Amino acid sequence: MQYRSYHNSDPPRLHQLWHACALGRNAAEGFSCDVFELFACSPPYFDRKGLILALDGQRLVGYVHASFAVNATENNLDKTQGIISALMVHPEYRRRKVGTELVRLAEDYLRSSGALTIEAGGGLNRNGFYCGIYGGLEPSGFCGSSAAWKEFLGTCGYVRGKETFVFRRDLLQSRDPVNAKLLRHRRHLNLVITDRPSKETWWWFVRFGHLDSLRFELQEKTNLEVVASGQIIGMDLFIPKWGVRSVGIREIFVPESQRRHGYAQALVLEICRRLRGESVQLVEAHVDSENKAAIDLFTSAKFELNDRLLTFIKTL
Repeated sequence: MQYRSYHNSDPPRLHQLWHACALGRNAAEGFSCDVFELFACSPPYFDRKGLILALDGQRLVGYVHASFAVNATENNLDKTQGIISALMVHPEYRRRKVGTELVRLAEDYLRSSGALTIEAGGGLNRNGFYCGIYGGLEPSGFCGSSAAWKEFLGTCGYVRGKETFVFRRDLLQSRDPVNAKLLRHRRHLNLVITDRPSKETWWWFVRFGHLDSLRFELQEKTNLEVVASGQIIGMDLFIPKWGVRSVGIREIFVPESQRRHGYAQALVLEICRRLRGESVQLVEAHVDSENKAAIDLFTSAKFELNDRLLTFIKTL
């Protein structure tokens, strides 16, 4: 078995390996090699030394992709926080220590670049690669139902990290809740939709800039004050896998002075209503498992917990 860093001629074989590894429901399939290269190898911070391949002769049998988390202002990478963005081994080569060696090589790369910790799986809003083709709305961790990540990474010295809940709602199978507060909001608020990003960071553009997005705002009819805002991201690359049009909701925000009035729920339900009219069937949201307010919001909007995306931590 040989191990080496990425070459420019590798994407076709990486694309083929992706489709051979049965990565689970949260991994898109049926897309072209150009799409894979766009989301895996084209971000401006891509470093060929961090994408390490395992080859048996000329056959690609596995790879690991090591990178870094973003800094607090989301204008550059934080080289002290390493990320394992992707790790896969062909089914015929599993349980042969290929994955273990790939993890070790990824750790060596991250350590030499200044990393003090490593988060395998990335976590919510931290993985700079594969947005649009893994995780659904975004690659917030490794799919818990697709592989024995806890057991494998435990043998490599990792402990369980943060968990992201994947909430989904089938717009054709569920009806919107109705109450007096929601009816009052509909009378007194306007929904404003724009395709212009608003105050988005460099991190947002490098991750979501290639995907369709819209911004939604609920405004008071009297003074045009924004009481709630949010964003949707298109997930069209999952249509071949899931068979339905899907959209992700993220960045639901209510100003401090406007909270506890039900505006967030009103916004989410209004977004769902508009999407239903555009023949979108599935809506998804990613929520930190410790964020009770966000969990309550999406539960009240008829979303159901569908999956968990896992991360694992190691201190170097």
